[in-house]
Amino acid sequence: MGVAAVVALFLLLPAEALAGTFERGVRWLAGLLGGDTRRVAAELPWDQIVHGLLFAVLAWVWCRPFARAGRVRGFLAAAVAAVAYGAAIELVQIQLGYRSGEWMDLVADAVGVAVGALVAAGIWPRLLR
Repeated sequence: MGVAAVVALFLLLPAEALAGTFERGVRWLAGLLGGDTRRVAAELPWDQIVHGLLFAVLAWVWCRPFARAGRVRGFLAAAVAAVAYGAAIELVQIQLGYRSGEWMDLVADAVGVAVGALVAAGIWPRLLR
């Protein structure tokens, strides 16, 4: 899962999904810099953070065996399968009356998969140097 795939996911999002995101980010940063940490913590997108963390772990578990064996195709297939799994969950939730599927959850899933795959491949530590 590369940067191009994440960018492609953003391009597929409807405009309404990103409306206000920049404004929320600026308010969040201003609150953080101003010392209003309680308000900032209350406004954090906890749902997306949890999605990202869970899918990072999922991608790490699915991609690590292929990364250790040096099987690039298997590694990429596992990463794509993890994103597809997240997409399937969101699509099923859209169909249910009592749950809601959200585009930003899928984006968080994809970002989590990218991070988990990078960690599984051992690339993440090299990027932090």
